[in-house]
Amino acid sequence: MRIVGGLNKGSRLRVSKRGVRPTKAIVREAIFNIIGNLIPGADVLDIFAGSGALGLESISRGAQHCVFIDKNTSTLKKNIVALNVSDKCRIIKADFVHGIRRLRSVSFDIIFLDPPYHGSYIERTMNAIGKYNILRANGIVVAEHGIDQAITVPPEFIVSKKRTYGDTAVLFISSPNSESEEHTGASFSQMRS
Repeated sequence: MRIVGGLNKGSRLRVSKRGVRPTKAIVREAIFNIIGNLIPGADVLDIFAGSGALGLESISRGAQHCVFIDKNTSTLKKNIVALNVSDKCRIIKADFVHGIRRLRSVSFDIIFLDPPYHGSYIERTMNAIGKYNILRANGIVVAEHGIDQAITVPPEFIVSKKRTYGDTAVLFISSPNSESEEHTGASFSQMRS
C-alpha cells in the first residue's frame, strides 16, 4: 500500500497482517478528491487507524496534525517514523471509546472512521463524537462501511454525501447547524501529550 497524493506520494506503508482491512487506494483517492480542499492546515483524527493510511495521507496532503486511535499501534508507529512525520502525529493506544474520551477537550476538522465492517461501530463512535463534542463547527466525519450495512447516525448529525466503491460505502457526515455553531475545544497543538 502507498500514499496516493501530496508530499509523500508513492511512499510505501506497512500493513499489519492480522485482522486489518486497509482502505483501498482507489477509495482513499476518491475520499481525498471530495474533501481535498479541507485538508491543508486541518487537525485530523483517525479512529480505527490500523496502518494509519487515512491520517498519513492527510499529513502528506498538508494537514497540520493527526491523532491516531487504535488498539494495535506497532505498524502505525513504523509508518510514522518511515515518513518522518512524528512531529505532526500523536498515537493513542486504546479502543475507540476510551480514545475519544481522552480527547474530550480537543476538537478536529476531519475525523476518519474505518472500523470493522460488521457491528455497530459507526453508530457507537458517532455517539461518542457527539457526547464529547470533538467535531469542530464545519468539520466532517468520513466513515467507511460495507455496502450491506444500514447505518443510522445520531440526530445531531446529517449524512451530507454517500458514495460507493465496490463493496465499500463512504459516508460524509456533518453537523446540521455547522454554519452557526461554535466549538470551544482546544486544537491539537494545545493538547497535552
